[in-house]
Amino acid sequence: MSATLFNLVLHKALKNLEQSNTILNRLTQICGYADDILVTTSSLPALEALCVEISREAGRVGLVINTVKTKYMRFSVSPSQRSVKGATINGVTYEGVTEFIYLGMLINNDNSIENEIQRCILASNRTYFAATSLFRSQLLTRATKIILYKTQIRLVVSYEVEAWMLTKKEEQGLLIFERKIFRRIYGPKYENCEWKSRTNRELEEMSKGENIVKRAKGKVTWREWTRTGCPKRSPLKNWKGQGKGEDQGKDGKRKEKEIFKCWE
Repeated sequence: MSATLFNLVLHKALKNLEQSNTILNRLTQICGYADDILVTTSSLPALEALCVEISREAGRVGLVINTVKTKYMRFSVSPSQRSVKGATINGVTYEGVTEFIYLGMLINNDNSIENEIQRCILASNRTYFAATSLFRSQLLTRATKIILYKTQIRLVVSYEVEAWMLTKKEEQGLLIFERKIFRRIYGPKYENCEWKSRTNRELEEMSKGENIVKRAKGKVTWREWTRTGCPKRSPLKNWKGQGKGEDQGKDGKRKEKEIFKCWE
């Protein structure tokens, strides 16, 4: 009950600060889900001004920003601009970080999802080994084991897949993980008086060409595009396609992204 009341009060505090559009065509953006708030701005001065407004509106309903849990991250395509120094706003210094988890997804300051994919693969491995007795059981058919994989394991590794922009290396890592499970499900083959492990081509044929990479790339459907007007892509990931990860202002100068995570 207390958590629900807190969320209602927090919503009331941020209601006056609600903004339309996204950081792609604004200087600031507030992303919120329950009590997890993410503040994104195009510059540090804009971040300072917005945080002062948040503190003022929160103070009116008796809330204060937790300075211990609140983190600051500078997002930039240039390594020299990814400062991990803290930010001092309204007399309070917030710790600078290189990455944090927002809504279950790892976000870092170099816009790379390699660590996030490895994190998902490790979580899927734990799920797989927890259910390894089912995949080894001879009482279950291959079709049942495939259903178990799709409903239990693949959902873990493909969490937030709509925000992924995969490279060949990352695609290969996902395919290696999936083939390991398929080899367990389909088992070896008996050929020329000896048992052999199935090849990648054989596994692809047995799975009818379906794999986790194709599912990731086909996550955004045409129906979804026409209904929402745009694919479900995170604004943080969309920056990567603009000027090699940079946001170019009218004067042609690069603007760095300031990311501020609070109310965790």
